[in-house]
Amino acid sequence: MKVSEAVSMAEEQTGRSVAICSLTGSRNYSLSTDGSDHDIKAFVIPSLDDMYERSEYFKEIKGDGYEIRIHDLRRLPDLLWKSNPTYLEIIFSKEMYILDPLRDLLYRNRDRIAGMNLPYLYNSSIGLYRHEVKYIEKGTIGTQHLVERYGYDTKKAMHAYRSLYILQWFMDSGDLEKAIRYDDPVIGKGRREFFLNIKNGRSALDEVRKELEQLLNETEERCRDWYLKAETDREMEVKIRTEIKKFILDQPEIRGTV
Repeated sequence: MKVSEAVSMAEEQTGRSVAICSLTGSRNYSLSTDGSDHDIKAFVIPSLDDMYERSEYFKEIKGDGYEIRIHDLRRLPDLLWKSNPTYLEIIFSKEMYILDPLRDLLYRNRDRIAGMNLPYLYNSSIGLYRHEVKYIEKGTIGTQHLVERYGYDTKKAMHAYRSLYILQWFMDSGDLEKAIRYDDPVIGKGRREFFLNIKNGRSALDEVRKELEQLLNETEERCRDWYLKAETDREMEVKIRTEIKKFILDQPEIRGTV
């Protein structure tokens, strides 16, 4: 599914205008394999009823080979401030639809936004690692075939490794895009092969658990202070909140009522 198709589907099914729509997940960071879904995140402009009722719109659209998660645009400042890589990824997508002036605000400032709240980025990445490891033997509805074949969810294992390496690679390079995407013909190729080998079950569960524990210790030793002692960029946070609010209030269907 193309992002342009996702925009049309989201607007048709929600009755709201899409402000941002991005390809995310394995197809964005070059770890897709045959059968990988198109994971898409979209943010819609709230309707007058949404604002009057103080409700934040959310909807999931699932189909054959795709999943679109649709959020209210008012949620975006908080999601970016909390620096979860899953949502930072939307402004580093290689397939992205974004309305002006949000492009100037978010896309052009994406490197600054990536470093806006490094303590949160560290904690959310470590939290993601712990979540993936906790359920590595159970799997999900979509990964039971991996558990049956390898004895554990190799996809969760891959994400656990990746959440820690992103912290290391971002600290070393200062470039979140290179840390989360693997299109580079030299560095990216090696990283892609490493992660896909994990997903393809190259190691037994006991070995994976041992490696992950060692990687966690290494990451905490190397990265913890660098992230947790970093100053937050409150100026950028306020700018995002202010300009997204202004963008919403400037919409014709809203402006005429306030």
